[in-house]
Amino acid sequence: MLRVTNLSITIDVQLVWISQKREDMEEINHFSHKNHPLKLVTSETIVSAALDNYGGGVIGCYACQKPIPSSDFAYACIPCRHFMHKACAQLPLTINLPSLYEYPITLFDFGPTTFKSWFCDVCCSINQCKGFCYSFEKPEYNIYFNACIDCCVVEIARIAEADAMKKETGFKIEHEGHHPQHILTLQLKPAAFLCDACNTEDKGLFYICDSCGFWIHKTCATLAPSIHLPHHPYHPLILVYSLPEKFYKFAYYCEFCKIYIRRYDWLYHCENCRYFSHIKCALNANAGTPSTPRDGPSTSNADEEVDNLLQFPMPNAFTDPLKLLHYGMIASDDDADRETMINHWSHHHPLILQANMSGCSSDQLEVCHGCVRLLSLPYYSCKSDGCPFTLHKYCAELPLKLEHQLHPTHSLELTLQQGSIYECNGCFSDGNNFFYQCQTCEFYLCVSCAYLPKSIKHKSHKHPLIQVIDPEPLCKACSTCSNIMSYACKACNFILGMECAIRLPISISHRYCKGHDIPLMYPPIMDHPEDFFCDVCEMEMHPKLPMYYCHKCKNSFHPTCISWGDCNLTLLETWVLETEVSVAIPSLNVVCDGSATDSLHR
Repeated sequence: MLRVTNLSITIDVQLVWISQKREDMEEINHFSHKNHPLKLVTSETIVSAALDNYGGGVIGCYACQKPIPSSDFAYACIPCRHFMHKACAQLPLTINLPSLYEYPITLFDFGPTTFKSWFCDVCCSINQCKGFCYSFEKPEYNIYFNACIDCCVVEIARIAEADAMKKETGFKIEHEGHHPQHILTLQLKPAAFLCDACNTEDKGLFYICDSCGFWIHKTCATLAPSIHLPHHPYHPLILVYSLPEKFYKFAYYCEFCKIYIRRYDWLYHCENCRYFSHIKCALNANAGTPSTPRDGPSTSNADEEVDNLLQFPMPNAFTDPLKLLHYGMIASDDDADRETMINHWSHHHPLILQANMSGCSSDQLEVCHGCVRLLSLPYYSCKSDGCPFTLHKYCAELPLKLEHQLHPTHSLELTLQQGSIYECNGCFSDGNNFFYQCQTCEFYLCVSCAYLPKSIKHKSHKHPLIQVIDPEPLCKACSTCSNIMSYACKACNFILGMECAIRLPISISHRYCKGHDIPLMYPPIMDHPEDFFCDVCEMEMHPKLPMYYCHKCKNSFHPTCISWGDCNLTLLETWVLETEVSVAIPSLNVVCDGSATDSLHR
């Protein structure tokens, strides 16, 4: 039997151990390469293939994307240049460990897919869509679970390790955190191992189960049944030896290390607040020991003062950044600075300034031809009779060139689309209005996205968030992926989609809660032992995601669902923006992304 007494062993060593459990075959048929069988090749063949490699250097494993050392054996299809570690080729197709994962998980090949990235629900890492992972999905219940190979191999090796190290010596006890019919035996010789209670490796005395591979530190066997934390002063945290069954429906993460809570992790938790912590994280926090480097300062926006950043969420959905420019960054509205008539590059007739309501009455819906939003004073209109061209004053004064952090390579030029439609790289909306472009890189930003704040401060995170465009980011507020612009703190691996970051108002009205506004709440919602159900769609809500919650009426709403109810027009506007509905205005022959509704409630 293999005996391992130091869990600092690498994943590669664990893979070798797993491969030793199988008989090496000269040739195998593998699901990742159905065209040809894979043959077991020698180190000389790998060296020869590396020399012939077009990019030079070592050969990479198709499964784990790690190099294959020239001294190792591997399975390969030489004509197709398909190489795999011997251990990776022998990974089990299915892992069924109910103590770790709720369902059996199956080996999945991301190679043929078109995804750009995927998220490991165990270690919270974001991986490129190459190679293998273990996964499970039930789309009908909106359940999707992915685990990287490294995480699964660690768990397989840990269980095998516990079996290999079992002894019979020392004192015997029963513990309520383990099977009631199993006896734990104290090992009198200290050792370092991965504890099944705290999931950490500390050297000291330990208990081992006589009947199964359960190991526990002696200190973990005598944990206090409850503790008080300054991080959660509202209620004591109660010790439990597994995640309570009522919380199986959603994924939860430790409040300190942000790692996924597994079903049979030992935890300190507050049931009412849905507050969960690994026992070591809670004890370290209670002792004043930093539990995570994420408590440190953010490096995402070190050059900008936090006090000068816009604070979100705002009283209303932030959908018109050009108005922010209008009130101080682009043009002054003093009478002395106003030009009553201008010739603008976007139109072939002179434009006259409309600065007051006289002469501006019209029964038709009029929008600005620059930003495609409803007109508001002051604006320019065409002097020629019968020409419907109009332009906000601040749109007329937009700079013709723009340096933008989302495209630092080249300057962006202001353009009016004529005869075709462009797709904005920020919000993925189509339009034929003003936009900034880099023709060299085919990069486009509508004027609204171009002037969104570069950095913000958000209530849901302690560090500033910087504007980014990442491939399929996983929003921490709604747990969905989107290609549109996001706001992120790279130091904490924290990201919010644009809609969740800036377009959810801080409160909203609804007919279910007449006479008062419903605030946007961030977890935890205190003193709420029952489950949350959306009063619009009647689906159970994840209690750790933002929601609109009325303490007076005990009503809960998904942020997207409440916009369908009897609410104010600000939320109607939010829904239009979230669904990216294109609104055509035939009389003006322009297309907008729904942002024209921004002025309906003003």
